[in-house]
Amino acid sequence: MRTTFLTLLLAVVVPLEALGKVTYITLQELVQDSTFIVVAKVETTHKPLFGKRTAKALVLEVWKGKPTERVEFLASPTWTCDISEATKGETVLLFLTQDGKTRTHRIAHSGRGRMPLHTEGGRSYVAFWTEVRLPKDTPTIAGPDPRMDFVRSVDLETIRDLVKRTLATTDNGE
Repeated sequence: MRTTFLTLLLAVVVPLEALGKVTYITLQELVQDSTFIVVAKVETTHKPLFGKRTAKALVLEVWKGKPTERVEFLASPTWTCDISEATKGETVLLFLTQDGKTRTHRIAHSGRGRMPLHTEGGRSYVAFWTEVRLPKDTPTIAGPDPRMDFVRSVDLETIRDLVKRTLATTDNGE
């Protein structure tokens, strides 16, 4: 009896684990789902003895949401495929959502809403995971680490324009 129960339990649990992956999201959906979109420089990260790591960042540009000088957000994964993190000193484009209960900002789409800035040929680019789907005609280049083909880069001005166009057509920017 116990063997049958364990076999049935494994048959149910194993397929569920296989489904545990981050789905694709369009940039338009990412913009719509985010309550706050900013370019920011991470000033500090904090890992308490108990609980999740957080980060505080100086806001350089607000693309969506109310203007603010600083933002604090969860910088820890919440499940296996979540890549949420922050590195002190990095400048990032952040797509943040807000937990209604705790009012905590979280990086949207399991961390894919964190797009670190880097410079190539004198131009600023943001690195993004390919689960975030940009419009088909958007020019991209390899990410900062060419061995990681699932990370691409897009010109900062290009993604700024795409976000602003999305906000203008959905009329949900502040």
